[in-house]
Amino acid sequence: MSLSRDPFEPLIQALYRSDSQGRRSAAEALRQRGEPGAQVTAEALIYALQRDTIPLRSAAAFILRTWHEYVPIEPLFLAMQDSEQEVRTAAKWALADVGKAAPQESLLSHLADTDTPVRAAVLYALGARAPVPAVLEAIGSLEEKLREAAVAVVGLLEEQVPIEPLVSMLQSREAGIRAAAARALGTLGERIPIEPLVEALHDAEAGVRMAAIRALANAGERMPRAALRPWLENPDQSVREAAMKALVRVGDPMAAAAIVVSLHADHEFARENALMLLTQSTDLETREIAQHLPIEELLQLLQDEWWPVGHSAARLIATLGDEAPLAELLALIAHPSPEARQASLHALACLGEHIPLSARIPIEPVLHALDADDVQTRRGAAQVLDYFGAAIPVERLLPLLEMEDVQVARTVAKRGRQEGIDILVAALRTRSHAWHAAGALGELGSSAPAEPLLAALHHSEWTVRHAAAEALYQTHPERLPQLVSELVETLSGGRVGALLDPLRHVLMAQALAALRSPQPAILEWLTVSLDAPEWEVRMWAALGLRWIQPILLEATREKLQRLLDDPESTSVRDAARYVLAALVSQHTETHQE
Repeated sequence: MSLSRDPFEPLIQALYRSDSQGRRSAAEALRQRGEPGAQVTAEALIYALQRDTIPLRSAAAFILRTWHEYVPIEPLFLAMQDSEQEVRTAAKWALADVGKAAPQESLLSHLADTDTPVRAAVLYALGARAPVPAVLEAIGSLEEKLREAAVAVVGLLEEQVPIEPLVSMLQSREAGIRAAAARALGTLGERIPIEPLVEALHDAEAGVRMAAIRALANAGERMPRAALRPWLENPDQSVREAAMKALVRVGDPMAAAAIVVSLHADHEFARENALMLLTQSTDLETREIAQHLPIEELLQLLQDEWWPVGHSAARLIATLGDEAPLAELLALIAHPSPEARQASLHALACLGEHIPLSARIPIEPVLHALDADDVQTRRGAAQVLDYFGAAIPVERLLPLLEMEDVQVARTVAKRGRQEGIDILVAALRTRSHAWHAAGALGELGSSAPAEPLLAALHHSEWTVRHAAAEALYQTHPERLPQLVSELVETLSGGRVGALLDPLRHVLMAQALAALRSPQPAILEWLTVSLDAPEWEVRMWAALGLRWIQPILLEATREKLQRLLDDPESTSVRDAARYVLAALVSQHTETHQE
């Protein structure tokens, strides 16, 4: 059966291009239709996967979006016409970010493009340089994505945007346009018109009403509290929550009392969700909310046994900046509960991003936390110490370096110590810590090693690739022009160079591992891949063999045994250990039977 026909083609594409959940679903669907070897041969499947460059072209676009002035915009415009939606989406966001560094004149003509995503990307790229008439026209568009881009730009244009056209759009027949106009009006600060938005509170469409509530929330002391209070009793939970957040920002006692009640919910998930509602806002909104909540309530939440509650409360407290209760946070560092200690240290670390922490608190309580029994407290202390500059006794941190987390290594590496850098580089070659490691290396400037970051550009997780690309932009911009040329070639023509070709093999290994198929061709591919130069290919090949381990040949088992001492990656060693343990278990069960 041809691979180009349904139902197999979409499943094979999902097997290769999706996240882990998508791969599992596609693999299960393929197994239900007769696993490779029935309607689709395993050899044909492998061949089809090897020829699919779509995920590699998308990866190229997402890497390019972080390199701004080094990237030409013309190839991105061409990629916006690609036949594959996945590539067009990646190119759109690359264009939106790269275009911010492009000359205005190279973008303006594309505001008349017939393709809506192109116009949206150009608006994002132009930002405060966008012509006001084009922005207003986009808000009145029937295309939702174009309206979203225009609303975002209105907040950047500020005084340049006239109010009257937006107020007129509140009367549009299209609910989407009315909602977009309300959102745009909510970005105008002191110029937010109150009366038209109060009228919009009674719009027939729920989305317009919600947009009006959120717009009025940004009006500060001009907020019409009496008009918003009835919405605290609305049967729609999202409406109630929006009104509650709006009113508490100006200290409304009814809204504050409602929030406090939600923070005392019996179930930990309910308390966590209540805090997430408050922290999933802009920094300004969150700070205004925190300023009007009883500080003793927030401090009590730091001691919650469910750690996500404490960490969310810590982020809320940290928005208070100079007004944060530093003495109380320091006292909690010595609390008998590890959750309280960790949450207080998290609050101090978040505060360190906004205030000169070392000038506000003594170092001794933080140093004392390095001796805590639990590792999370020690890691939190190392994170806070990072804000004390040269005053840190680095020698005290060296014994705490670990492969299971990068926080201590980050603090040590920023003091120029190779021991910390080595841990960060090793963490780049793991499933769990690569993203944090890439971000930490990006803080090291030119002392960050370039080659490990280059290798991380073919990590299977796009978040890691993005973080590694950002780190290279910050630390080794001299390497970017040559890399850009190769990635543009991949994006434009599908010709995959040395930079991303390893990702092809990683995606192959993930796809075949997800199938859990004992077909000889797949078994052979996975076995050969145990010797691959890329650590992720070795890891996924091992994990794929886990599901067909009863029939593994002795030579394959010997390869897995060697991977227990893999010199490059703890994740490879863990995968081999996992598979070999399953073999022992299977052998034991068979023997018992």
